[in-house]
Formats: sequence, structure tokens, C-alpha cells
Amino acid sequence: MRRLMVLVAVFVFSASVFAVAVDGPSQAPAKADPSKAVTVKPPKETKVSITGIVKEISDTMILVERTVRGKTETVEFALDKPVEKINAGDKVKVNYLKKDGKNVATRVTPVVVRKIIRKTSPLKETRPSPAETPSSPK
Repeated sequence: MRRLMVLVAVFVFSASVFAVAVDGPSQAPAKADPSKAVTVKPPKETKVSITGIVKEISDTMILVERTVRGKTETVEFALDKPVEKINAGDKVKVNYLKKDGKNVATRVTPVVVRKIIRKTSPLKETRPSPAETPSSPK
């Protein structure tokens, strides 16, 4: 009988421990510790890139025109340093950041337009079509 009472007491104790654990920690507000204060980081700059044609360029800014869904728009970028070998009328890719409402170009690279040249196969030119081949008598 004594063992049965001990087992029942252990069961009740363990059940109460699990019941408290399921409820989770107490809902009392945590006290703020000034040594562990959480600092809020400012939003990161947005990194974006576009491709378009240079309309105007200077040492401090570049003006690029691009077409999106049939609509033409002109975008202005501030330059940290002058860009060499880029002239008005060139097709370029501009990587930029949006800082404080301004577009700041981080990288301006020319886009090389590649022409695709398709060569016809010599087999297709010399092979007669089935309609042109004479049928052999059997």
C-alpha cells in the first residue's frame, strides 16, 4: 500500500510539472536591461540594376532611357566617380542603390549586342526533296 501511495504521489507531481511546462513561461512583463538593449537597424539600401541607352552623361550624373512594357522612362543616377569609355547613345547596364530617395550608380558597364548568324546546313541545300526524286520502277 505504501508503494502505491508513493507511485501516485510521483505521478501527480510529474503531471503537474508537465502541465506548468505546457502553459509556457509566465506572462509577467520582462524588465528591460539597459546593458542588453536592442538597437533597431536602419533599412538596408535597395540594390537594383537596369539596362538602357545613355541619353546624357557627365562626371557627376548619368541619364539612362529604358523601355518597360512599351513605355519609355528616363532614370537619372548620381555618380561617385566619373565613368570612362561610355558615351551618349551606348547601351549600358547600371547597378545602383537607392539612398535617401536618390539613385546612386555603383557600376556602369557597356552591354555588347551580339548578332546571331545562322548558317544553313550544306546537307539541306544539296538533298533533293522527296517530291523531286524519281521513283524507281519495281
